[in-house]
Formats: sequence, C-alpha cells, structure tokens
Amino acid sequence: MKKIIMYHYVRNKIKEYPYSNHLSKKKFLAQLNFFLKNGGIVDKKDNFLNNNNKYLLTFDDGFKDHLYVAEKLKKIGAIGIFFIPMLPYVDKKILDVHKSHLILSKIKPRKALNYLEYYLNKYNSKNILNYLEKEKFKDVYKLQNDDIQAKKFKKIINYYSDLKIKSKILDEILKKENIKLKAKNFYLNKDELKYISDLGMIIGSHGMSHTVLTRLNYRKKKIEIQKSKELLEKIIKKKVDTFCFPYGGKNSYDKDTLSLLQKSGYKYSFRVKNQDFSKKLYRKKIFELPRYDCNRFIKANFVE
Repeated sequence: MKKIIMYHYVRNKIKEYPYSNHLSKKKFLAQLNFFLKNGGIVDKKDNFLNNNNKYLLTFDDGFKDHLYVAEKLKKIGAIGIFFIPMLPYVDKKILDVHKSHLILSKIKPRKALNYLEYYLNKYNSKNILNYLEKEKFKDVYKLQNDDIQAKKFKKIINYYSDLKIKSKILDEILKKENIKLKAKNFYLNKDELKYISDLGMIIGSHGMSHTVLTRLNYRKKKIEIQKSKELLEKIIKKKVDTFCFPYGGKNSYDKDTLSLLQKSGYKYSFRVKNQDFSKKLYRKKIFELPRYDCNRFIKANFVE
C-alpha cells in the first residue's frame, strides 16, 4: 500500500463559523481523483492491507459529513474506514474535543484563549492544570500550522486540564458565544452508521470519549477500548476489529493500551505518523499503523 490517509471534517465553510479550516467537498473530490489516478483506492474489506499499490482512506469522529463521504466512495467502487467515538450515542452530547473545534471556528484564537484564561483563574488553575502532563505533552501540535494561540488553547483543553472541569469551562464558553449545536445534528445517528456499514464501509472504534488514553488509568482505558467495541457491534450487527487512537500521536497510547487492544479482539489499530505503510516494517506493529493527514494532499499533489 502506498499510503494511509486520515480525514476528519469534509464540509464547506458556513458563515456561522468563519474561522473553520475544514477540507471542502471540492478539495476532497480532487483528492479522490488524484488517488484514483495514482494507484487507486482500496476497494475490498478483506485483507485491506494487502492492496499494495492503493491508498487506504480513513475518517475519524463519526461526523454527519461522512454520510456524503461514504456514498461518494461507494459510487467509485472504493471503501474507507470510519472510526466512531461512542459517548455521544450514550449521553447525547457533543464531545469536548469538538466543543473546542466549534469555539475556535466561531471566534478568533486570542478571544478563545482569553475566555479560557478567565475560567482557569475563576476555578483556580492550580486545581485544574496538571503540570506533569504539561511537560509530558509539551510537543503536541508542534507540527501543525495552527495559530500559536489556537495551539495553546487546544493543548490545555485536550492534554493537561482536569477532565471534569474542562467540560464545564467549554460549556460556559459555548453559552457565551451562543453556540447551540446539538449532537444529533453533528454526528452520524445509529441508522446512518448501519447504513454506511451496509454500503461496505469498515466501521472501527475511536474509543468512548475521545480522551488521550495515556491520561487514563487502566480501568478507564479498558472501558474506552472494550465498551466502545461492544456498543458499535450492537449498532452495526457486525464484528468490529479496527481501532484508532484519539489524537493519535506516539504519546497517545502505551503498552497497556496495546495489550488491551489485543485482549479485546482487535486486529488493527491506527495512529498519526507521516510514513508510508509497508508489510515488512509493520508486520510486528499492526497496532501502530501510520497515517498521513489529508492536509498534505490539499493540492492533490503529494509534497514531502
């Protein structure tokens, strides 16, 4: 296989969220055309890693966007892997990671960071920020092209703020900015999940809450990995054996995580790493399969 590609949002910009930086449908279609002309896209579920000269496309987070994506892939005779976080199907709420996306799409990074710093002070930052984790995750987002203030906002929210209080802070910012988007309008519903599975797409787990797994104790990691699998299998009525690490960097998983994946019956897992897949290289690392970010293909022309 040439490359494994990671996607998130595939949608056109709307006025309500002027600072969004999503991949437009036009650019997505241009990328599909590029992949088809340069080796093709994986078209068979069985032994999908054996398609040596084809691209494997993966889509994280279970957005409504992915209904459009799945139908486009079906139309050209291709398949993709869709990784679904399961907590929205349990509590009917938008995940914290996506709340932060909505905030940064609606307002400028400086304003978002001002809000965050205000609430950190309000709730006493010493009780919210884990400074050991701050050091551990200091290099996250280093390679992203985001505004430095946006990176700081995301780093605090996703990597070293208190897991309970951060949700409360995000909800307060959403309320301040009158962002009222509902989970049912943001994520694929259960019928849509079943539908894209029946189209031939592969459905994989993305955990429960989209939390950095290395921030959790063993028991909570087990819940993220096992429960998400069980819930997905009940929805699509098929076995789920692929997993994708939330955030996906090397520091987002550990030995316990890899062991739990194997014990839970997964066959493959994916991370984020700008490296081509090769059977020789990954024969012993089937739970650390590398993926390129789709933004490296914005002009439908791969640039190293």
